[in-house]
Amino acid sequence: MLTKQLSDFLHGLHYEDLPEQAVDQAKMCVEDLVGVAAAGSARPQGEIWRGYFFSLPQRPESTAWDGRWNALLCEYAAALNAAYAHVIDMDDVHNASITHLGAVTIPAALAVGQKYHRSGKEVLTAIAAGYEAGARIGQAINPGSYHYWHTTGVVGSFSSAVAAGKLLGLDRQQLLNAVGSAGTQSAGLWQFIQDGAMSKTLHTANATLCGIRAAQLAALGFTAAQDILGGERGFLGAMTGQSHPELLVQDLGRAPYQIQTNSFKPYACCRHTHSANYCVELLKQERPIDPERIVRITDYTYQVAKDNVDAAAPATPYAFKFSVQYCIAAQFLYGALTEAQFSAEKTGAPALRRLMDKTTVAVDPALEAMYQADHNCWPHRLEVELEDGCVLVRQVEYPFGDFHNPFQWSDAHSKFLSLTQGLIPREQAEEMIRRFTRLEELEDVNLLFPAPIQSFE
Repeated sequence: MLTKQLSDFLHGLHYEDLPEQAVDQAKMCVEDLVGVAAAGSARPQGEIWRGYFFSLPQRPESTAWDGRWNALLCEYAAALNAAYAHVIDMDDVHNASITHLGAVTIPAALAVGQKYHRSGKEVLTAIAAGYEAGARIGQAINPGSYHYWHTTGVVGSFSSAVAAGKLLGLDRQQLLNAVGSAGTQSAGLWQFIQDGAMSKTLHTANATLCGIRAAQLAALGFTAAQDILGGERGFLGAMTGQSHPELLVQDLGRAPYQIQTNSFKPYACCRHTHSANYCVELLKQERPIDPERIVRITDYTYQVAKDNVDAAAPATPYAFKFSVQYCIAAQFLYGALTEAQFSAEKTGAPALRRLMDKTTVAVDPALEAMYQADHNCWPHRLEVELEDGCVLVRQVEYPFGDFHNPFQWSDAHSKFLSLTQGLIPREQAEEMIRRFTRLEELEDVNLLFPAPIQSFE
């Protein structure tokens, strides 16, 4: 039974099993997500979530990552941070599973870790296990499920349940029950993109709540489907008619762990645009380009990218983040794709719209073959024709931030400082960075934050 095989492996995963690179990556994931969440908390959507959760009855157990460091009930803190982390589209991504694993794993791990005063090593192990679960399950359903199902939402309950279950000290059978309960709660549809609605953050918040609930119920003896993944009426069959069940356990326990094949986002937009965005960066490094002298841009890519980000006329502010035409044009005109480039003023600029109208997207069979051969490879090739007849060409398989073209610690620190500027005092942010880099040394994960929570045991 594949569900049990995967669950048993995750139950037996210990800190000592993780290679140094996996531990480093897990620490970088924590730093990245806390910074992204802090930035998301300051957006209008983040304020809605804060207003909702802080209106509920509280018990100070875990920290909200909004720079105020207030404490609230463990489950609420986890869900609030999961929502914050998915607001600005800069949270990490696992290419092969098309999943933002940090937003549905790390909030659960840190919140539960704080409530029960777990060590940094225990929390890092739980995070690695949660990423392993979510990545493998995501790969088993994609790309077939991706048209309808937001993978982060539907696999997030598994990632959260495994992370929480590890920190709750569930036994093998209890963890299997937690996985079963997580799977039956999985949800998250893409229809919200059509309206530019806020449901994406609801998916991460709900998945985190569902996962923690599943682990807590399992600890009390609550039973669940024993083969929720591969069963006749289970998760894989419900998500797609083209599942890959073998990927749930393929090379289980062999390096690299899934967290080592995770990527970080330098751009505040859909990851399917990032190789195209990086093409523009590289072209501009090679020679000065006047956007007004561009006659035509053709973006050649793979089918999943065309299906999800070929949006020539986005109609809502959020839709611009899923328009490769906009992202290419904005990178040419503004030289950056931070949250600031998705304001109404920036997206409505006449020069920007003219450049978007010159941009077309096409599937290239060779690039599609590359994607099919390796779902970690999300390639784009830009062909940019200028007024003088010159055609500039640049192809990128792995953009900056990809694990093949990775962030260094200095990049992670720069991103954290940039995202938290104005929200966290610089001295406090720098101290947090020092704590992130030595997270495995902390005896109590509460020490990670500026205002540690006292025990209420």
